[in-house]
Amino acid sequence: MRRVRVSARLDSVQLKRAQKVLATKTTSETIQKALDLVTEKAAHDHVVRRYSGVGPKDAFASD
Repeated sequence: MRRVRVSARLDSVQLKRAQKVLATKTTSETIQKALDLVTEKAAHDHVVRRYSGVGPKDAFASD
């Protein structure tokens, strides 16, 4: 994977909170993990939207 160098101004408090939530130590690691999560969620949401409403009306009804 090719990496690019970027310069960004980030809110230091928000960065520290993200590092705590994501269990990361460096800014680069935090941003990479956040990007991974965002793209994974987008793919998941796409699948849910594509297949929502498919199947019998009461497919998940309990007996």
